[in-house]
This record gives sequence, structure tokens and C-alpha cells, in this order.
Amino acid sequence: MKRRTAIGLAIAAAVAIVTAVTIALVAWGPAGGPDSPEGTARAYLDALAAGDGEAVDALRAEPLDALTAEAFAGASAYLTDPRVARASAQGESAAVQAEAEIAGERVDLRLTLESTDEGWRVVDGDLGSVRATTVLAGTPVGDAVWIGDALAPSASKVALLPAEYEVAAAPRGILTGSETIGVGPGAAVTVELDAALSPDAASIAQTQLDVYLDACAEPAPEVPDHCGLRVPWAADLTSLERIAFRIDERPVLALSADASTFDATGGVIVATATGAARAGGDGTFTYRADDWAVRGSVEFTGDEMVLSVR
Repeated sequence: MKRRTAIGLAIAAAVAIVTAVTIALVAWGPAGGPDSPEGTARAYLDALAAGDGEAVDALRAEPLDALTAEAFAGASAYLTDPRVARASAQGESAAVQAEAEIAGERVDLRLTLESTDEGWRVVDGDLGSVRATTVLAGTPVGDAVWIGDALAPSASKVALLPAEYEVAAAPRGILTGSETIGVGPGAAVTVELDAALSPDAASIAQTQLDVYLDACAEPAPEVPDHCGLRVPWAADLTSLERIAFRIDERPVLALSADASTFDATGGVIVATATGAARAGGDGTFTYRADDWAVRGSVEFTGDEMVLSVR
């Protein structure tokens, strides 16, 4: 009985030792395991290849900039065939050398990781950048460009995750012109988009102008400014009480070649003015203009076209 008891105690002690070893292995993780720098780098590269922005963000020590995340969400294509070549750790830091294919080319990725309370996280080495501008008829236009799903400031450096991106002129639907680029880690890409007016640009501008002209034609106590209206009511009235308008034909808009200005001509408008008549009493007089026209400037701000009437 005593001998069996001794053996049982010995076995129990052995089990306790094995259990302790197992716990230690789980806490530190085997080389290349999910809790190692190499394992984290593999998961990070897989998230980049899958276009999974949330997973990418979760494996970074600091969150992605909003523009970087939006651009990545709308990337044209993601990296393929990622491979970890080498990983080394020293204390709380680690370096991982990897490679992948972006836009048909093999590129090197050198990631720096650090140990955090949540595990190993990427801190450096995976971002490239692009600086894009738009030119129309030889003149720079617009203050923004599209990079993937991000509306980014023109001529500004925008950090990008490794991927393939379409850079397009803004506003979409008004300006055409795009270029697809591959951005690898550390790459600094410069893009100048040669843009053109879309076939719908003038009609979009016309719709915007028509809203403005309708406001010009609202009844008012005086002739509105910046509406292209010249009503000679003073020839018949000593004072104006009210003026009303009827639009028979709206001016037709045409954009200049570089889209910096517009001319809208050929409109027909009728004005009815009421006030104190020169002959005495109240009087109402009607005037017709068969050459109603408005002119002004055009700006592209963000993803909008803004017309300013002179």
C-alpha cells in the first residue's frame, strides 16, 4: 500500500511538471507561432492580401490615418503571394523581412514590430505614399483627387498601404482622367493626371445654373444683382414697388476649354415692374429681354463644381 502510494505521488508530480511546461509554451509561443513576430507578420500580410482593413488596423500599434484606410478600402487590387523570409527579435522589438507581388512585381517588405500588452504589433515599414495633381488644358485644376475610396487633398503626400490604386480626377462625373499605380513599402509615387471635361459636365453645370436663375426670377422689391438683368423701369416709374419675372428661355451654358469660366447666353426673360408712374398714380410696365446672359467663373472644390456668377 505504501509503495503504490509513493508511485502515485511521483506520477502526480510528473504531471504537474508537464502541465507547467505546457503553460510556459502557450504563454511565449513557439517560433513562428501566432504570438511570435513572424506569426504576427504572416497574419498582417494575409490581411493586406485579403484587403481586410479592419484586420490590418488591429495588427498595428497605431491606428491607420482615415485617408489611408479609405484609400485601401477602394484599392484596385491587393498584394498577392506574401512570404516571410526572415524574422528576428531583440527584447521588445522585432524585424521581419518579407516579400509579395504588387502590380505584377515582387517587392520587399521590411516590417518593424514591437511587443505590446495585446501581443506583437506592426509599427513601421509597410507604408508608401502618393502625391497627385490634376491638369486640364495645361492648367492645374481642383484641390482634391480620388485615391481608391478616399477624396484626398491635391498635391499633398498621402500615406498608402501596399496595394494597387486608381488615382482619378475630382469631381467625378465632371472631370475624366485616371491612372492606376502600384504602391510598395517606402515608395513615393508622383502622379499628374491629364484630365478632360466629361460629356455630362456642361449639363451638370446647366442644372446648377438653372437653380440659381430660378432664384433670380423670384418676385422682389428691386432688380437682383449678379443675375444678368437690366430692367429700365426708371424710364416709366419714379419709384419701384415690386418687380416680377417670367423666364421664357433659360440662357444656355458653355464651359471654357480649361473650365475656368462659363458663358450662358440666349435667354429670354420678361420683367413686370410696378410702382409710382411718372404720369401719376400707380403703374405697371412690362419689359422683355431676348438676349439674357450670365457669365462667371468655375472652381472645382473637393468633389463639387462651384459656379460663381459675376
